[in-house]
Amino acid sequence: MTALLAELTRAAVARRAPDAVAVVPVGACEQHGPHLPLGTDLMVAEHLAAAAADRLAGSVDVVVAPGVAVGYSPHHVPIGATLTAGVGTLLAQLRDACAGLAAAGFGRIFLLNGHGGNAELIVVAAREAGQALRVQVGAGSYWVMAWDELVAAGAQDRGRLPGHAGAFETSLVLALRPDLVDAPPHRPGAPFARNPAGYWGRYHVERPDAMAQGDGYSDDPSAGTADDGRRYLDAATGAVAAALREFAGQV
Repeated sequence: MTALLAELTRAAVARRAPDAVAVVPVGACEQHGPHLPLGTDLMVAEHLAAAAADRLAGSVDVVVAPGVAVGYSPHHVPIGATLTAGVGTLLAQLRDACAGLAAAGFGRIFLLNGHGGNAELIVVAAREAGQALRVQVGAGSYWVMAWDELVAAGAQDRGRLPGHAGAFETSLVLALRPDLVDAPPHRPGAPFARNPAGYWGRYHVERPDAMAQGDGYSDDPSAGTADDGRRYLDAATGAVAAALREFAGQV
């Protein structure tokens, strides 16, 4: 039984929607250094949504909607090769996706995010859609949902978690689509924070063109490996599946 909404018939949606969780992967189309594809964030979010659906098959019905491919990425525009949606545009797209799913009969909708720039906006969209549509709408970024599992899997041993186009994301894409990875640049010894407080801080400061000061990646991409990526994906899949199971059981 397919988990992809786009592969279901109208009758199948009507039958499954009342008892299912609909997941909307949310990504970005932005530069990921000189070596990773622009669609890295959506690729990972879509994979985790589908893999979690497979892992939950037989216990929780998860239907994966088409992903949102363009996120909020103005901070990457100065480097080039980046599409970005405005705040209002992205919120409207997420609300509309939720509205369509609610109209189709889904009472539980989860926005699964793969891009740091979307993190605040998915929560706002979930609040607005949930209140307006009178359905349950969850929202989470996969690395936050899977933080403990990813740390246990060694994701902070080689680079920043999640970072941007560094060892972590390079490992993920090497595991998923090695054909899309060019030779990762080698930057040994690049510093990175091991605790989220070390790079998020107690408050946000927007530094224009901060990303453009480097070459579009946060830490040494050459430290990434496909074996690491497979281990990280397995850990994240388990955490996302556990979160969706919990979400499905909420009253």
